[in-house]
Amino acid sequence: MMDLRVTIKFLKENPHRGPAVRLRSTLTVFEHEDPRYCTDNPFETILCLIVPEMTEQILQFQLAAPVRRVVLGNNDLAFETTRDSLTITLPPLSKHTDRTADMHMIVPFEGVDLRVEVPNELQANGKYSTDDFPNKARQAATVLEFALLEAVQRLGLDQTIGQGPCGPIYIMGFDTNNPCGHTDWPPHVHLHMARPSLGAPIGHYYFDDTLRVSHNAMYARGSGVPKGTFREGEHCPHLAPDGSVLFDLMITQDGGFELADADGRTVRIAALSDGFDQGARVLAGEGTTIIKADLKIGTGEVVMTRDGAATRYQYDQDTGQFLSFSNNTQKRDPAKVLA
Repeated sequence: MMDLRVTIKFLKENPHRGPAVRLRSTLTVFEHEDPRYCTDNPFETILCLIVPEMTEQILQFQLAAPVRRVVLGNNDLAFETTRDSLTITLPPLSKHTDRTADMHMIVPFEGVDLRVEVPNELQANGKYSTDDFPNKARQAATVLEFALLEAVQRLGLDQTIGQGPCGPIYIMGFDTNNPCGHTDWPPHVHLHMARPSLGAPIGHYYFDDTLRVSHNAMYARGSGVPKGTFREGEHCPHLAPDGSVLFDLMITQDGGFELADADGRTVRIAALSDGFDQGARVLAGEGTTIIKADLKIGTGEVVMTRDGAATRYQYDQDTGQFLSFSNNTQKRDPAKVLA
């Protein structure tokens, strides 16, 4: 029987310093005190447990502070409390379930998964817990993510690549809470295809001090060594398994992007003013689209405006899970985002 790594999140009823819970002794389950997987902050306690596979476990914890919610992955676990204890029933599990610390709002567009990182400042961990919290950089990353989505859709890459064997296309920001030891520092955005599972590199587009893009470091999954670094004016082709070019991405002189498809059609992205935190211009042909975004951390909402028309994306503030989106008076649930 294999032992599994499981992370469980205990949301505190009120801000509290120190762990809200501690596992009481058991013969088959024990705490794994690995800082990559367990953490504590005034908002939550995340414990990493080692449990036997496919075995239901009734677990009791010593309670040091009131808990309002218990989460495994994105799923709630029922719990009971007394004055000084908390009890849960952990269902039988067949694989490691250690991504509970992730705080991602993942919006599934057709052919594209757009991931916005939404931890609050109380959850800052790793490099981001020792420096000033990068609110402006996270704002810039969110704007640039939606601008890249616009460019991908303008070129039809969401159809030609996103729904093909190399898709979907992933557009992501940066983690600030160090989930699974993912430092993700300094601030940047990612753009790559699902093909990295086959060993293709992942682009990391880092911001400079003005919150424009300075360079792209291409890392293979699981590697700390760049496969290549691309700067202003250097083409970075993204390839299919047969070596053919799917699209090309180049950093421009003004710290933006030029995205080109296999036929050489291009879309440019530029910062709206001083940096991408203020917004972006997406230039396709003779038309220009203005993209802005606002992370309303604390309200569970990300607001994106496209030429002034707002779309609101709602997420679970405890887990980051995408819930719904609405524009104007129309509101949809996640299952209808692709419609």
